[in-house]
Amino acid sequence: MFKDIVSDFKEYRIWLLNWLFYRRHAIKMNLAIRLADMKQKAFNKQFHVLLMGLPSGDKLVSVTRDEITKLKRKKWLPKNACVLSLRDSIFYSTPLDRNNKSTPEERQKAKEKYLKYAKKYMR
Repeated sequence: MFKDIVSDFKEYRIWLLNWLFYRRHAIKMNLAIRLADMKQKAFNKQFHVLLMGLPSGDKLVSVTRDEITKLKRKKWLPKNACVLSLRDSIFYSTPLDRNNKSTPEERQKAKEKYLKYAKKYMR
């Protein structure tokens, strides 16, 4: 009986750790999407949310095409990287201008894509 109780607590602990992991990464992605949308409304440019491998750790950032060239000069992105080649690593892109609205379904798909990536590579 004692073994059953211990195994139940272990299962609950694993479930709780998984829940905390997903919740933390979902909050990070929601904040990155919200930041990209706010920047797009302010500057009327298309912003992309991607994961940067910085020396201090991985971080979700929202960048424009111009900022991608700056990141290439700093050698934080590959030299031949452009928006088209980074298409698979971009989790979310804002509309091209303020008049186009992104739908909640697009945001949800971006969050699910990031959570799948986090589950596979960030454990």
